[in-house]
Amino acid sequence: MGLVQRSVSSTVRKRLREFLRTFSGEPPTPEETRLRMEFVLRARREVAAGSGDLLRLLAPAAAADALGDPERIAAYAETLAAEAAVNEAAGQLERAAALRRQASTLGRVAQQRMRAPDSDLDRLVGQDGRLD
Repeated sequence: MGLVQRSVSSTVRKRLREFLRTFSGEPPTPEETRLRMEFVLRARREVAAGSGDLLRLLAPAAAADALGDPERIAAYAETLAAEAAVNEAAGQLERAAALRRQASTLGRVAQQRMRAPDSDLDRLVGQDGRLD
């Protein structure tokens, strides 16, 4: 993977964490939910480089193989966790749980492929697909 794509993945991961810190304890309005979802899906498109729809259909190991670099896998997993947070805030608990399972599974794959420990990824997996 090139330096540019690795940098994009790192930037997306950082932006997702900053984005989630903006969530208040109040239930979001439908407009807020829509805007949040747009943000997450835009981030995912950056990481998936146009393959986002295909990646959702693949088994986690196959999606990880398609993404290639562990940093990209981690970023993709974190977009799923962020989408889960958006769905949970909107009261869509079953959808959120399914997304967290996917995020956790892909996070474990990324952990196995990382050259060095990644504390953010470790937390994602340790918290069953939830971001801080």
